[in-house]
Amino acid sequence: MEQYRDFGIEDFVWDNFFRQWVLAPTRESDSAWNQWLLENPKSSTLVQQAKEIVLALRVQETDLSTREIDQLVKRTISRINQPAPVREFEIEQPLHFYKRIWFQLAASVVLAMIAGWWLAVNRLSELHMVSKVETLLAPEGRHGLIEKINKTEKPLLIKLEDGSLVTLTTGSSIRYPEKFAEHKREVFLVGEAFFDISKAPERPFLVYANELVTKVLGTSFTIKAYASSREVTVEVKTGRVSVFAKSDPDLDAKISKRELEGVILTPNQKIIFERDEIRMVKTLVEKPEIITAVSQTPHFEFEDTPASDVFASIGKAYGIDILYDEELLKGCPLTATLDNQTLHEKLDIICKAVEASYEILDGQIIVHSRGCRN
Repeated sequence: MEQYRDFGIEDFVWDNFFRQWVLAPTRESDSAWNQWLLENPKSSTLVQQAKEIVLALRVQETDLSTREIDQLVKRTISRINQPAPVREFEIEQPLHFYKRIWFQLAASVVLAMIAGWWLAVNRLSELHMVSKVETLLAPEGRHGLIEKINKTEKPLLIKLEDGSLVTLTTGSSIRYPEKFAEHKREVFLVGEAFFDISKAPERPFLVYANELVTKVLGTSFTIKAYASSREVTVEVKTGRVSVFAKSDPDLDAKISKRELEGVILTPNQKIIFERDEIRMVKTLVEKPEIITAVSQTPHFEFEDTPASDVFASIGKAYGIDILYDEELLKGCPLTATLDNQTLHEKLDIICKAVEASYEILDGQIIVHSRGCRN
């Protein structure tokens, strides 16, 4: 993040990674920006002003034409160049920052810029976006791209040269090289597919889909990236997946490194990337599944079991972090059989029994409790 040291207010407001952090912070982006602010305290004022502008402009951009945007920018610039009128015997009153002319002018300019960006991006066809990303493919080991389009009404199974399997849904397409490069494996998806990637830590597997890049070393996951959809989602079934935006300033480094960086997803977690607002939301899949082997699947039969132990058992079975106050819930015994319920049904039953509640935040389950009355 060295380039941010030379940024001004407009640079921060216009930066996709910065906007994503302000509008939808994750643990990873919070950690990165807070660390950067500690190392660059002189920029804290600029960052705060840029955050206020981004938040003030958090509206649904209208579909402005290029001509309308150009006229708006010109009017704003002309207002900046006009001297303010001087009035005699008028006592100047302090203004709130949002009423000051500099803020209003900056906001109108930024709004025009955002609207223009939104219009330009949405006019790009999906094929053009894919072709642009294909330039990232290293020439080493590349013998042209094979394109598969599923024109049938059934899922299409594709086996790649490294042994990885791709199940392509109806109407979706994928492009991949006949032979992968020596140091990385790259494919390009339009639509939806389930990936079961063969393990090869020395050769990361990368999927480019709309504005997202998904990086794995060997795991299974689903990507939904339809051209007409306003969202791109990545859902993990097994293993660990790293997801980052193509607009990430550290994109090249994250692609080239063998380690997983960016937003890390584990089983039963998913990322929702909102294309219009350029933000990621990390949450759980709709129907989490038990990830332990069949022979090790626990029976959720509890008799006077502390609720803290119950949550620990369920979290382990589903591979999901469940955060709770262990001391409070130790004194909350539970007697129940929860073998046939979904994860959410299990949680509802437990929380009702021990007078607690839960929420899903950043791909984790957080239990709120004040202890038990009895």
